[in-house]
Amino acid sequence: MGWDADVDGPLRRPYAVGMKPALNLCLYCVAGTMLTLLSTFVGERSASAVYPDIMGCESGCAVVATSWPLTFVRDYLGMSVVHTADIMEVWFAADRFDWPPFLINAVFWSLALLAAHAGLRRLQAAQR
Repeated sequence: MGWDADVDGPLRRPYAVGMKPALNLCLYCVAGTMLTLLSTFVGERSASAVYPDIMGCESGCAVVATSWPLTFVRDYLGMSVVHTADIMEVWFAADRFDWPPFLINAVFWSLALLAAHAGLRRLQAAQR
């Protein structure tokens, strides 16, 4: 534990050393995850998928996919509305969710937020 001087007077309050950076990291991760989920509303693209249980797609077929920069929500031809990919349909198992591209997107958006925040702090420091 460390001690932090109170702004109003000589009273001191304990704080956990290193807690603020850890909290900031958690906030960047949560915000990056939210931006990753919001990226599914950017637009739909075409992707290749292999569904062995669907006739005609055993060796691969083109499906609609969404999210940016990597697609992690893919249309599942057997269950969902044809030619749509939606993060909400993933919850009902109508579309397919790919974990590796999702995690890469979440790291990408978290790092983008961190870089934007650092750049903003530098601009503010330069203006002082």
